[in-house]
Amino acid sequence: MTSRARKLRHSDTLAEKLAWKLLRDRQLLHYKFRRQVPLGNAIVDFYCPFLKLVVELDGAGHAYASQSNKDRRRDEELARRGYRVLRFPNGIVLKAPREFVNRIRECIEDWSSSVG
Repeated sequence: MTSRARKLRHSDTLAEKLAWKLLRDRQLLHYKFRRQVPLGNAIVDFYCPFLKLVVELDGAGHAYASQSNKDRRRDEELARRGYRVLRFPNGIVLKAPREFVNRIRECIEDWSSSVG
């Protein structure tokens, strides 16, 4: 799993490259994100260990029912293990990067306010 994750880090899509520029170096509310992280049987696009937050980017293939069902089951499994999963289409990162970051920020702030 680790070697596959390493390979994925070297073959990022354009959307993943841009998302990583937006999430890396603690730019988002000072939280550390990692990319292409193995979590159990899955390799997730981006992961914030402190928040147990997974951010997934979906290309066009994720719109097909078969892939969408796999994604749903994978998200449910991650949720059972205590992770929070946010999914975004690649288009939002490419066309509206500020909206992408703002949506993640809003989710983090909502979770923080419900805990405290």
